[in-house]
Amino acid sequence: MISNSKQHWTVGQLVKVGFVAGLEVVAPVATPGDYAPDAYVLSRKEQFYSFVPHKGLAKITAAEARVMVEAGKQHAERLAAAAVAKAAASARHAGLVRELAFA
Repeated sequence: MISNSKQHWTVGQLVKVGFVAGLEVVAPVATPGDYAPDAYVLSRKEQFYSFVPHKGLAKITAAEARVMVEAGKQHAERLAAAAVAKAAASARHAGLVRELAFA
């Protein structure tokens, strides 16, 4: 996520990339594992764009935008499932510690 910018890169906000103004942030798309910044799906009028900081702005089709957003949602779901599993493991461990300490 872009954090050191005067623009707000949250869903629904209008941003300017280079000389192209009036781009609406449709969705941030995480790019895990490739050490690249997150991508963003942007929209202006009837056109969709993909933006990756330091890589630039590229026109994409509506189908490509759907695929990017869906991939981002799936990644978020995997992260949430991993966080729930980690919390459950921590709770089990805490219960075992409590059982052993007060047995």
